[in-house]
Amino acid sequence: MSVSTPDPIDAVAEAIISRRLEAPAIFLLELCKPLVGCMRELYGVGEPIACALLGGERGVAPGLRETLSSSDSVEELIKRLELSRESVARDTARDGA
Repeated sequence: MSVSTPDPIDAVAEAIISRRLEAPAIFLLELCKPLVGCMRELYGVGEPIACALLGGERGVAPGLRETLSSSDSVEELIKRLELSRESVARDTARDGA
């Protein structure tokens, strides 16, 4: 029986969504898209900030480095965060109507 490891993009998206930080995360990801090639190196500087925002100690978001080092992964993370925001907006509109 094999135990599957969680998708790092899912883990990062869940951490952001649970803290309701989708909008600032999407903004920062879009802003940093041209720097994806450097993200692996920049992550060392930004890891304490990311851990403060995502909660816990250093290394709590091990999938973050992997997610930010690929332009495809960054794009997928942005899509998941946007879908979450759209879902919340629909639910809010339905509840308010």
